[in-house]
Amino acid sequence: MIVTDVRGPEAGRLTAVFRERRPLRVPGQRPRVVELDTRNRPAADPARAEEVRLHQAFLGRVVDYLCADAGVRQFVDWGCPVPGTTERIREAAPEARVVHVAPEGTAGVLASSGTATALSGDGSGNRALLLRLRDSGLVDFGEPVAVLMTRPFRTGAAPDGLGDLRSLMRGGGYLALTSTAPRAELERAFDPFRTLEPGVADLAWWPYPDEDVSDRGCGILAGLGRVRERGRGTSRWR
Repeated sequence: MIVTDVRGPEAGRLTAVFRERRPLRVPGQRPRVVELDTRNRPAADPARAEEVRLHQAFLGRVVDYLCADAGVRQFVDWGCPVPGTTERIREAAPEARVVHVAPEGTAGVLASSGTATALSGDGSGNRALLLRLRDSGLVDFGEPVAVLMTRPFRTGAAPDGLGDLRSLMRGGGYLALTSTAPRAELERAFDPFRTLEPGVADLAWWPYPDEDVSDRGCGILAGLGRVRERGRGTSRWR
């Protein structure tokens, strides 16, 4: 995120001064330490933590391929669902442009270790938001761009309107998608794109569903599609 320093040209660097607070000692009474941060903190959800881990691993494989093999340098993180996505992109391609399409009310507080831009929207892929993304100049759709839609949709339905997204990607590009929808429905959602091998597969196994894997399937499906050029079908992963 970019922070503007409005203190003037002569000001030095911003620094934070932390002073240790000592408890007031009362004779004959031992001080008590209260952990305010955990007083109302909900218990950790192991299932949710595992789901985040699987999404991070999937995105890591996708980002590494797109940066190293496909040469993509523009990424749209649609919905900002998985922590660490921008950092992974920066590790693979420090010069890459990253734009977050954040849910309403969260764009202003979205934090990232790199320079990233947030565009507020509902994250549903509607045409008006796509046009805002195009007209903002944040993404050059005349060059390859990768759109990461990797949040399982609560309704269990695959997103619609991906034909509109495909029509904007004049310079080519890729779509990474995960969903809890049935396989046939997710494959239809990918129809404007050409899925790379192995097509739609379990999130924990993609892109190696036919090899010996130690992880059990998680029931969330994932895939990576490429803008169609000629013909139809499934292209090779490497």
